[in-house]
Amino acid sequence: MENSVELRQERAGLIQEANVMLEACKTEARDFTEDEQSSYDEKMNLIDKLKKDIETVERQESLNAEIATKTPKVEIMENKDKSSEVRGYSLFKALSGFMNNTLDGVEKELHDEAVAEARAAGRTINGLGIPSRLLEQRADVTQTASAIAPTAVLGYQEALREASVFNQVGANILTGLSADTRLPITGKQTVGWGTEIEAAGDGGVVFGKLDLTPMRLCSYVDISKQLLLQNGIGAQNAIIADLGRAAGNKIDAAMFAAADVDAGVAPGAIAGTSGVGTITEASYSANASIMSDFVAAESELAVNEGLAGNLAYVANPVLMKDLKQSAQVAAVSTGMQGNLVNGYPTYYTNGCTKSAGVSGDFLFGDFSKLFIGMFGGLDIMVDPYSQAINGEVRLIVNQYIDWGVSQPGAFVRSTSLTA
Repeated sequence: MENSVELRQERAGLIQEANVMLEACKTEARDFTEDEQSSYDEKMNLIDKLKKDIETVERQESLNAEIATKTPKVEIMENKDKSSEVRGYSLFKALSGFMNNTLDGVEKELHDEAVAEARAAGRTINGLGIPSRLLEQRADVTQTASAIAPTAVLGYQEALREASVFNQVGANILTGLSADTRLPITGKQTVGWGTEIEAAGDGGVVFGKLDLTPMRLCSYVDISKQLLLQNGIGAQNAIIADLGRAAGNKIDAAMFAAADVDAGVAPGAIAGTSGVGTITEASYSANASIMSDFVAAESELAVNEGLAGNLAYVANPVLMKDLKQSAQVAAVSTGMQGNLVNGYPTYYTNGCTKSAGVSGDFLFGDFSKLFIGMFGGLDIMVDPYSQAINGEVRLIVNQYIDWGVSQPGAFVRSTSLTA
């Protein structure tokens, strides 16, 4: 059936036609002929029918509009409920309930969600589970009746990222992965010149791949049973944040090292990836040679890939002193301005290898070519026995992560002498 606007237009047209017929008879001072009367009556019947159709269609359109305006409210309420669910979650309460087999409420619901999430990925949660959705957003702070309610459990992922260089350099962080993930990577196509009528050459379709496979990042912390009973939100935040920072430092150490760390157990180092460029470092000259090495790395990258993308330096802190004092133009300006070296952001981490009193490593490249996969949420094993003699509960935290570079030629790794 037509909509109400179309029906009204059709009815108005019939009314106009009927009016024309009446006006013609008035002008000619006569009655309708038999055929005209039949046509006029037919138009009147159709006009009456269209009136009823319009009322029916308008009533339905009004109901449809009512449903449309209410739907977002329903969605908002659902989101609000989820937000309230997250805000009401207590890690300490969940740990205590899991340990005493009294897990209930929102803590049990989210644990069950984590178990189902792990099962879908072919893994098993052996302890207390925290689903990935609680780890992939910032803490929800709500002001209600002058009380601020923080979401403490989200602090682990946030502390992990904020304490880590990998989150600052502009890498692609893929959260919520549930199984081995393969990323198709576009390679360079072949293009050539041809004469006016020469057949074009086949450029081919060149695709590579980057596989991300979950690898276990683990740590543990001992918590006083008394602290668990008190359920102190401040202590909870501090413990989770400390775990996050420690995990972040461990990731940096594996990612930015000169060679793979714990090969086969941890993801490979960027510098150890086949195809990453290198340069020959200059002989040491105070406040000069390290800057020279950084410039050489830029030149090497320009030759290999071109200077584009999320370009940044990641360096061992021992290089900072010479970088700050190195001059681009003698007695005019230093090569380092703020955290920029030659105009590019520069980050420091002990994850880059160093040899005490001799040298320090750095990496320069396009970090948009770095992909980091986070698989699922946290698996927290609650061990009430190992430290029972000290009145403590041991928490073993497991998270699954992997990373890789899609174009190794977009990175240059070097060692600079410091003496």
